[in-house]
Amino acid sequence: MIQLLILYYLSLKSTHGYEIQKFIQLNHMEEWNNIKSGSIYYAMNKLQNDGLITLVKTEGNTEKKKLIYSITEKGQTSLREMALTELNKPIAGIISEKYLVYPILANLKKEEILSSINGHILELQTKIKVIDSWDYEKKGTATNVEKATLTLMKESVEGQIKWHNILAEHIDETISAVDKITHMIQSTDFSERNQCLSID
Repeated sequence: MIQLLILYYLSLKSTHGYEIQKFIQLNHMEEWNNIKSGSIYYAMNKLQNDGLITLVKTEGNTEKKKLIYSITEKGQTSLREMALTELNKPIAGIISEKYLVYPILANLKKEEILSSINGHILELQTKIKVIDSWDYEKKGTATNVEKATLTLMKESVEGQIKWHNILAEHIDETISAVDKITHMIQSTDFSERNQCLSID
């Protein structure tokens, strides 16, 4: 997800790693998305080696120089592919990279977002059927821990289905919020800020 976030950010404007790192910190992504700001430079090096971003200029003096990167055409293509991949991933507990929805949706069309969501919901509904079949097989023989495990598994999948249904039902509102965040990133140098901005 860190690579997707970097590509998304650089698709909006050319900038340096510190600004993206500061954006991650100001929005507390390390706490609720499991995106580590410390991994930003390693990820940028890999993206550059893979030809997805390129160094366009260097600003400042030797001690405080900033390496300004831009996304490449190959990076734009990879950004769309990564976004679709992330959209189809399951939500993993209370900390999930998928909750960082705007870099996922920003480079996708509404129709393909909805198609992906609906396909993922069908996969999740299949998982519910599998869990129900396990529960049926265990009737009368399941230990309390096994019963609790099956209940937790089912509730987790049901919660994911609910989340995706809400995303689909409120897709226009979400896309509007994504557009506001996109504009905010384009017009703000987060390396100069000490607090995040509201999208209201």
